[in-house]
Amino acid sequence: MDHTLAVALAALGAVLFGLAALRQQVAVLATVTGPRTGLGRLRAFWRLARQPAWLLGAAQGLAGGLAHVAALALAPITLVQPVGVLAVPVTVVASAWAAHRRPTPGQVLGSVLSVGGIAALTVLLLLPATQPVVLPRPLVLGAVVLAATVLTATAALTGGLGGPLLRCATLAAGSAVLFGLVSVLVRLAGQLISSGAVTGQLPLLTVCGLAIVVALPVGLWAMQTAYLTGSAHVVLCCLTLVDPVTAVAAGRLLLHDGVALSGPLLLAAAGCAVVASSGVVLLARAYPADASAAPRPGS
Repeated sequence: MDHTLAVALAALGAVLFGLAALRQQVAVLATVTGPRTGLGRLRAFWRLARQPAWLLGAAQGLAGGLAHVAALALAPITLVQPVGVLAVPVTVVASAWAAHRRPTPGQVLGSVLSVGGIAALTVLLLLPATQPVVLPRPLVLGAVVLAATVLTATAALTGGLGGPLLRCATLAAGSAVLFGLVSVLVRLAGQLISSGAVTGQLPLLTVCGLAIVVALPVGLWAMQTAYLTGSAHVVLCCLTLVDPVTAVAAGRLLLHDGVALSGPLLLAAAGCAVVASSGVVLLARAYPADASAAPRPGS
């Protein structure tokens, strides 16, 4: 029952996050003007705090994040994290509705593939029993998060290299890596607290808290910067591909967290992931890479 509730919470979080992404990109493009690289752009982002549209999107994103955290407290990362791909078809429907148009056949097919693949993967991952979490070394955990944070902050500060699509994908991928790692940290902290091991594992819990405080703001900053460079759909597509891969891989390598899949189930799960990823890629190709050409609500 807990795992079913976890999937429902993860799906709710994905819906809220998808709606927040569209709303925030519109606010970013309307507010952050002038220099788009360096400290000038960093200062410009402070003006977003006074924009009601961005604040509403931030509130939606926060609510989605809280739902996702609750899901991680109830189920393994391998089950919860892939559900986030549902944010992509949500943006397709919301963008088409706001622009008073119908989604194209490619967008519909991409949505069906992504939702269908994730639905099948979720059913498969609900079947096996879960494995206990193994506690990592605090220094190893901190080093991994710090390295990813520094690289992502550098990309956000410089604006990335290459054309709009490459810059957008790089920034979105960096933020996705950090979001995936934050999910692992939340999962680990939740396990420590629920098991009553806070006193005995205080150094590890401290590293988790500090890493979340450092990595999450940098990930959010990189995501907002990506909105300036490319469309919200491209950003979300990168997020929903890289985030679960990072979270599942880091969860497996650092925590040994997940479900015990047999050979046939593992192959079936991999096939479902390929189907869902194909849908996400198809959706990404259906939208312009440049933020100035991206569809906006109300347009």
